[in-house]
Amino acid sequence: MIAALVISAIILWPGRTTPVTEVVTYSTDQPSEQKPDDGFNWRGGPNDPKKIRITSLGIDAYVQNVGVDQNNEIAVPNNIHVAGWFIDSVRPGDKGLSIIDGHLNGRQRDGIFANLETIQKGAVIFVEFGDGTAKQFKVTDKVTVDTEEAASVLFSQYPSVTHQLNLVTCGGNFDRDAHLYTKRVIVSSVRVDT
Repeated sequence: MIAALVISAIILWPGRTTPVTEVVTYSTDQPSEQKPDDGFNWRGGPNDPKKIRITSLGIDAYVQNVGVDQNNEIAVPNNIHVAGWFIDSVRPGDKGLSIIDGHLNGRQRDGIFANLETIQKGAVIFVEFGDGTAKQFKVTDKVTVDTEEAASVLFSQYPSVTHQLNLVTCGGNFDRDAHLYTKRVIVSSVRVDT
């Protein structure tokens, strides 16, 4: 459960303004639980992931850009119903490893990845970009690991895979003293060329 301070900038050109992509860089334990509606003001560029769809889990949601937070970890979205693409990974579908995170839950509601641990191998993930194009991925693996081991698993790319997308959310039990979950659910997928 985490919200974020969003850093934004605007480049001024003669006669116009061009918004620069916002990046979440501050994680907190009080994210918004209000579902974005059709008028959601998505703030990304044409090559940035805009939406993620996983039909088998009933997910059709926006994606924010997230960076490194105040704890030197991947920041999480400022809304529990929105996923976060880690901007220091490659864009989904590009050569290399891409990472998208999302909340398990908030204080009152389930988050975008509430059911991620139930995803099956072979499930399809669609990522739509700001320019309207989309890329498709197929789930190849799912693991639940201790939080301390999560980074090494999350940042691992399979040697035989050139275009990998990893999804991550919380799992296990909630440690009230530490204010975090004891496990991480990590789903690996590969790009499907269509």
